[in-house]
Amino acid sequence: MAKDVRRHANPLKIKQGMKLGELDAEADRSLLKECFVDTGLITQLEDVESPTSIILGRTGSGKSALLIQLNERCENSVILDPSDISIRFLEHSNILQFLNELGIKLDLFYRILWRHVLAVELLKLRYDLKDEAQSRSLIQRIYDSVNKDKAREKAFSYFSEWGDRFWLETDEQLKELTEKFERDIRSSIGVSVPNVDVSIEGARSLSSEERIEVTSRASQVVSSIQIKRLNEVLELLEDYAFNDRQKRYYILIDGLDEDWAETDTRYRFIRALIEELKSFRKLSQVKILPAIRRDLLDTVFDKTRDSGFQEEKYESYILRVIWTKEELKKMLALRVNEVYKRQYTREEVKLSDIFSRRKGGGQNPEDYIIERGLLRPRDVLQYANECFIAAANETRVSVKALHTAEVNYSTKRVKSLREEWYDFYPCLEESLEVLRGLNPTFTRSDISGERLESVIFSLHECNHEDPSAIMAKRYLGDAEPKATEADVVTSILQTLYHIGAIGIKLSALDSHIWSHLDQPRISRGDAKRTTNIRIHKMLHRALEINEKPY
Repeated sequence: MAKDVRRHANPLKIKQGMKLGELDAEADRSLLKECFVDTGLITQLEDVESPTSIILGRTGSGKSALLIQLNERCENSVILDPSDISIRFLEHSNILQFLNELGIKLDLFYRILWRHVLAVELLKLRYDLKDEAQSRSLIQRIYDSVNKDKAREKAFSYFSEWGDRFWLETDEQLKELTEKFERDIRSSIGVSVPNVDVSIEGARSLSSEERIEVTSRASQVVSSIQIKRLNEVLELLEDYAFNDRQKRYYILIDGLDEDWAETDTRYRFIRALIEELKSFRKLSQVKILPAIRRDLLDTVFDKTRDSGFQEEKYESYILRVIWTKEELKKMLALRVNEVYKRQYTREEVKLSDIFSRRKGGGQNPEDYIIERGLLRPRDVLQYANECFIAAANETRVSVKALHTAEVNYSTKRVKSLREEWYDFYPCLEESLEVLRGLNPTFTRSDISGERLESVIFSLHECNHEDPSAIMAKRYLGDAEPKATEADVVTSILQTLYHIGAIGIKLSALDSHIWSHLDQPRISRGDAKRTTNIRIHKMLHRALEINEKPY
């Protein structure tokens, strides 16, 4: 092994602060450009004829990296960040709160907002609109094109109404759309119920008769939103703006899982966006590509599910970001070579030059690193960076440094899991404690006695809407219906499986299944009948799991 180090003209040394990359794709642009590993997804996403458009993967799987790469490769593309589209004003709108209190669905309204946003972003991209004069010039050109086409007059009226404002910031346009909608609602309601207080309190104070009348009129306004008119707008865009078969246009949407709106509004907006993806398929040279976390999409569908909902009809739109071990090894090798090339030498630097193997052979260090992640680039980079910290000023990452790094990495993985899943499992820290000090493989019966009792009391004291905490309160008599100790264990196992902390066997002949490799969730029945449970290696050091040393 020493020979591998000496073969380089310049001595290779791991400098203080040396990294194989940043964990955030935006901050990692430099290395990402040189070390991007195409797993075959880029071609599918670029293909405007393919319906595949929802980039689906867990946190750290490389969704943002795909969008950044697409944006650099595609001449006519723009990355849209929902945080830049301020929709907080919607949550503070008295009239929208009024409608929500009356139980009136606003899904169609949210779809209209998205359709307007996406259509305008495409026009800005197509015509480089920067001011009112350019917007007016565009409207005149469209008018000249459709002047003799009576079938397009209604569609053109939409451009006439909004065209001089297309260049404005998106949130300003949304405010104007919302204000118009509010005026229509107030006008309709005022006909039958004058001076009604359009607020949550006003909705609650309506008599039964008034509530029926107001609900009826408001529902009519929502239903009459000009979806047909906007369909005609899309057809007009296809015929007159995006009809060049040599040019393709992409809107890339990132950051949907961030805190850009209150939870319920965010779920409704994301569902509306997904529905609009199908509408924009009418534009044959255009593709809308949002990146969404797997758990977020599951929750959106759960929270916005209505009668007749069929999740399988969205399958053709979904592209799952999945990595193999070999692809992750390739990424790691490319980054090692690129980092050392920038620091020291133009000669190729291999993983074997930097990472020492245990005497007598055994598992490759890169395999050891990859096994302690969820087959995601972020996990591999995080562990490798910890290795460089542990081996600072050395020529190689020794086996001892690999182990030292694992302690810090494992601790950070526990912290990252808590942060990643907080919206779904705010009491995850308490649930994870049920694993502390166990063997790597265990059974349900091992979760019992003082261990389980301590966790149940901790969950009971956790004042959040966490499924395991709710079950613990039911078990201890604070909530109905009553639960058993076995019910609490089942809920904890479902949570730990979902986040990737454990894998389970459903029979002695089966292999272990994992949420990041197999089905994302398990049922209560699966959690009850599991015969064998395995703790993921990424958590072993942090949770003091009894394992044999490497």
